[in-house]
Amino acid sequence: MADQPESPANTLHDQPFPELLGYPCEVVVSSDGQWIAGSSVMHQYSRVAVYRVADLSCVHLATFTMEAESIAFHPTLPLLAIGLDNNAEYGREGGLTLLECDTGHRVDFTDPAWGIEPVRWLDEHTLELVFFALDNGVDHLTARATVVRENWLGLTFAALDLTSLDRTPLDLEDLRVYDDTTPAQPLLRALAERAGRSYDARGGVRAVAGLDDGRVLATRQHVAVECWAADGSALWSVPAPSASGGTRIEVAADERSVRVAVSGPDARARTDFLLVDTADGTVLDRHSVPFSAAMSARTDGVWAVRDTYDRSFGSEPPTPPNTQIFAVGGSDRIGSVHVPDRYDLVPLQARRCPELLYGRSGRNVVALAPDGSSETVLFSVDAPLGRVVYASDAVGAALLHGRTELVRRDFPSGEVIWSRPLESEVIDLDSHAGVLHVLCADDTLMSLDAADGRELRRCPLPPYQPLSLHAAPDGTILVGTTAGQILRCPTIRVQGRTANR
Repeated sequence: MADQPESPANTLHDQPFPELLGYPCEVVVSSDGQWIAGSSVMHQYSRVAVYRVADLSCVHLATFTMEAESIAFHPTLPLLAIGLDNNAEYGREGGLTLLECDTGHRVDFTDPAWGIEPVRWLDEHTLELVFFALDNGVDHLTARATVVRENWLGLTFAALDLTSLDRTPLDLEDLRVYDDTTPAQPLLRALAERAGRSYDARGGVRAVAGLDDGRVLATRQHVAVECWAADGSALWSVPAPSASGGTRIEVAADERSVRVAVSGPDARARTDFLLVDTADGTVLDRHSVPFSAAMSARTDGVWAVRDTYDRSFGSEPPTPPNTQIFAVGGSDRIGSVHVPDRYDLVPLQARRCPELLYGRSGRNVVALAPDGSSETVLFSVDAPLGRVVYASDAVGAALLHGRTELVRRDFPSGEVIWSRPLESEVIDLDSHAGVLHVLCADDTLMSLDAADGRELRRCPLPPYQPLSLHAAPDGTILVGTTAGQILRCPTIRVQGRTANR
């Protein structure tokens, strides 16, 4: 195996605060103006990042399996208090974390029955905590407690017992929670501008693709598709009708246009499929369906739309759940397949494939004819394939796919050539020049010999939560992230093959 590769060499949309993933919840600045702290909260998962004001570099990144919506700097010390709450209806629990910004010393205190939100420093000696709990999973209980210490630095886990604090019951109607906080995004924008940078919190690069001339196409929040020059400058952008932006892109063989799937303002009631000129972003064609839908495509440009309407929301979609197939370069329908049960014919997330591949009845992998009049059963499987890419190399034609393991199958027979278990789930994958590149949920980018599954490289990625992957024509590996960055990993030669560096 070659030496461990370095981190991605350059980044598109390189904005500060990427560790917050484009979802800042609360942002605070230390009283001496040296530190910035921000929280990013998802359901029962949180990040708290600490940055230096001088250069906006990330000094500390703490992750929690609880919600850390409340953070507060000590009035005089480089000390951050973090309130934690699992926000569960049953089994409420929480905690308090103290993080020293200059040394990195961290101590965690837990409470098995109460969540904490918010935390406030009343003065340099006194920390105020507000506790939340549920009585029998129904009635909300709220209480306040204060902790007084002469010295708050260098504490150990034995320095504080949250369960033994004297708590004063509170009335929820009288509780003031965030009456003195500044909205997070405007504050981060102002801090970035003060440092000579910009911040728009537009993340969510759910699809990315490189072109032969070095340009990069990508989707993101509020954007159907955008284009970046090889030098990293923004060229053009097509707005999306919803915050989710584009979800999938398929570049034409001649690279003169790209087909993009875009959710509408209500993803259940509308999906747009745009054909966009890659030269200037002109929308050449727009096809809309009144339901949520997924797009499939063949390498010759034939593309298809499959209903993905979630009937758990109640009403039926206004049109039958058919698979509709369209001609190259437009929205003229050339075929369709009526599928009353939308779970019976499911599109595979296959890229670079000369066929429209679907899963039939949860077991068979089938190829649909362009006119929809027939389908060919290729092989059967015991479990969903996950992400799929077609490759043709010295070993032959194959499907490379993975979820929790990587598999190479002969195409079209489906015979397993090799399989390799993984320690982390596959987020996306692609292949180029006999090398399989795999984006994993543990923030790593793996490169394997597509012929035998031998690992060539393993590259640690920044903690920006990767979403999408594409191997550009020159072999450069592009990684789209939740934070909005597009990482470009340079290429090197490894035993005659191209791999990421």
